Amino acid sequence: MQLEPLNDLALIRELGAAASDGKAEIYAVGGCVRDWALGRPAADLDFLLSSAPTPVAQALVGKYGGVFTRFDKFLTVRVFLENGRRVDFARFRKESYPGPAVLPVVEPALSVAEDLGRRDFSVNALALAVLPARFGEVIDPFGGLDDIRRGCVRALHHLSFHDDPTRIFRAARFAGRFGWEIDKETRVWIKESVKEDLPALLSRERLRNELLHLLEEKNPDPAFAVLAKLDALRFFHRDFIWPATASPVAGAMPRLAAIAAAMGRDGVSFLESLKLPNKTVAGIKSAAASRFKKHI
Repeated sequence: MQLEPLNDLALIRELGAAASDGKAEIYAVGGCVRDWALGRPAADLDFLLSSAPTPVAQALVGKYGGVFTRFDKFLTVRVFLENGRRVDFARFRKESYPGPAVLPVVEPALSVAEDLGRRDFSVNALALAVLPARFGEVIDPFGGLDDIRRGCVRALHHLSFHDDPTRIFRAARFAGRFGWEIDKETRVWIKESVKEDLPALLSRERLRNELLHLLEEKNPDPAFAVLAKLDALRFFHRDFIWPATASPVAGAMPRLAAIAAAMGRDGVSFLESLKLPNKTVAGIKSAAASRFKKHI
């Protein structure tokens, strides 16, 4: 299948040319390809390369201005362009997990298909060739395009939520955002992880980040409904509530204020458990008191 990016086309073609000059393969990957397949512009731009991504990142900054940061442990480079656009690069990678909910050990992989095999869901295990000679060719070894067409969130293997329980919250987020169903077998694997309390092994920072991603959704209601059915809300806090008052407000912090207000006294321990800066917590408490008429 051929697919053309729906945004940043000139930039993407220039990246393909830069990689070609360096004799490297390059692919757009993950959520941006999924969104283009859905006919939507992509908010994020992620690229995979067959070799170290630094030279291509340098070429991008040289063309558009900005800065880049290397994360050698994870074989990645993050670019912030002068216009505020973020672009992420990674070398082909494979992962191994020392234990449940532990961050993976990352090593170089030999191919784009090997890298895609470590992804969370089939709909994100998509790559789009960017080299000039192959521009727009979709790499789809796990049937992600079919799952997009049928509206399905499907994990790639049975240890997916054992290795990384944050995928439970991402599954709910994608299901809620797109109005998709979670694949039957995937739902079984999620329930096994929840029953074993594996999300409780995640650091509070990682759980907090998943919660903030949920709260930034345009309408988080469907995702929280999915998590409630999966008995997964309790990992945010034993008395976590997703109240009706949170839906009409926009943004993560105002919605945290609504949640904390609805939780009453438990709202304090909930906010403190998220390990946010003290100034941010104080601001959320103030917002809860002024907007929702509850002091916590």
